[in-house]
Amino acid sequence: MAVAPHEFLQAKAQFFDLEPLVTDQDNWVTSVAVTLRGILGSANMSLRARPQDYRLLVDVARLRDELPVVWIFSPSDAEIQHVNIFRPREACPFTGDRRPTLCWGTTGAAWQHIPQENRSLSNFLEAARQVLANTNMKSRAR
Repeated sequence: MAVAPHEFLQAKAQFFDLEPLVTDQDNWVTSVAVTLRGILGSANMSLRARPQDYRLLVDVARLRDELPVVWIFSPSDAEIQHVNIFRPREACPFTGDRRPTLCWGTTGAAWQHIPQENRSLSNFLEAARQVLANTNMKSRAR
């Protein structure tokens, strides 16, 4: 189920640059772009906590069922140091080229234990922000 227009507007009140990429015939949002502030997340401890903005592209059509793949549009793969972002492995459906993706770790399993009515766009974006604002050195993707 896509994101209802009112739910999108609620999320936009928290994540100001949130944009719909694709909507269906009823204006339900099926894909979004958003920039989230995180940290550089480097394996190098002296660089790890530096602020870093990440531009994300996400298909949210099945958000109530599962955590979606989060494609990193920027920074480029060469610039990314965050240990919880995978190197490009497959083509991003939005750009057609290979893009890095977010490593959810155990967040996907936790998402399944949240009641479906709480699996909102706002909660999803907050979960992504938390991954990008921290490092899990035990579950490194880089």
